[in-house]
Amino acid sequence: MGLALVGCPGGGGNDETGGGSSGGATGAGATTGDASGAPTTGASDPSAGTVSTSNASNTSNATNATGATSGPATTDATTGPTSAGTTTGGDTGEVPPGSTIPVGGGAYFLIGANYPWLNYGGDFGANAWGTYGVHTKGPEIGAHFDQLEADGARVVRWFVFTDGRAGVQFDGGGVPTGLGDHVLEDMQAAVDIARARGIYLVPVLFDFHWMFWSQQNNGVQSGGRSDTIKDAGKRAALVDKAVVPLLQAFADEPAILAWEIMNEPEWSIADLPAASPDGGADAVPIADFYAFSSAVADAVHLHTGAYVTLGSACLKWHRVWTPGFAAAHGFDPIALDFYQTHYYPWMDGQQWNGDPELGTTNFSPTVQKYGDLGLDRPMVVGEFIMSDQAASRLDNLRDNGYAGAWPWSLTSDYSLDGAGMAAWAQAQGALVQLPPP
Repeated sequence: MGLALVGCPGGGGNDETGGGSSGGATGAGATTGDASGAPTTGASDPSAGTVSTSNASNTSNATNATGATSGPATTDATTGPTSAGTTTGGDTGEVPPGSTIPVGGGAYFLIGANYPWLNYGGDFGANAWGTYGVHTKGPEIGAHFDQLEADGARVVRWFVFTDGRAGVQFDGGGVPTGLGDHVLEDMQAAVDIARARGIYLVPVLFDFHWMFWSQQNNGVQSGGRSDTIKDAGKRAALVDKAVVPLLQAFADEPAILAWEIMNEPEWSIADLPAASPDGGADAVPIADFYAFSSAVADAVHLHTGAYVTLGSACLKWHRVWTPGFAAAHGFDPIALDFYQTHYYPWMDGQQWNGDPELGTTNFSPTVQKYGDLGLDRPMVVGEFIMSDQAASRLDNLRDNGYAGAWPWSLTSDYSLDGAGMAAWAQAQGALVQLPPP
């Protein structure tokens, strides 16, 4: 998911009636925001600049799985997963495939949740709408993290630069020139809040709305940054002037478990297999997105001891991010330490059966076994709905071999069965009890 908020911050401008914050949940709707620039206090008028959800319900080239036999995914020599090489990550050394991820000398199932923001795009940095980042909202965000801690979350996913409305500075030609005001101050406040509660963070650097067509609202641009992916010079500047300074500032921060390159980039890529770019996207070529992602992953490994992940929108594309796919297409591999997939009900009953590039895969991780994907790294289910029946939903994902589960979300769409998650985590004992950061 990403968010369709195109307005400015307020006291909860997320429309929960639609069920979904865009991206992964077409068929579930999108959150909206007020495009006027005035603070919102509730769900706003969708006519005021709502960004539509992606075409996430696209089923082209997929086989209805009802009554079909789903065989294991195959790993062939041209497009199947291969080793991504050594990375430092949260522990020293290569992360092996399997149902746990190394942290602090142990190996754990990463139970957590999506925060995912207090104000979409405004938690880290400032813009013409004001300064309302984490460092100004300590008590409010602290109370949210108190709840996450009580719910048993040990890992929290939190969006940073989102659609570019704050956090990154640009010159008149659209070339990134540095971090925006207060970004480092806000990130420090975020890690302090998390560390105090024994929680690890996965900051999500960019959202797929970064590559949407530009919108201007009361002096603030959202989206319109596809050129920073497509243009080699601007791409290098984005990494060198914005990403790297952030990584360097938090190089040794124990509360940052992993940096996520982008949330659900598939909705803004033009030419990946079974492409389904959102109608609002100025979609980029996959070769350019690969070049960007590879550079970010390499920067994380060079400058920090954290892991790298990418928030893939659906299991239908899980092979796209493997070293085997990169090699088959002549791309530099993205050195991911663990894979991530997202799951929403529209995926039920869909699968690939022997697709030349995408293999045989059920789109739902509640059905698809991790072990049959043939991956070289663990996989976390980084978004899914867990408004009820937490124990059975988490049992299912754990038993299917996934290495973590982060339901959506505390402050955006859907609600969390926090009590159920806390009881489940307690019952798992050492499997989920990460050491404090």
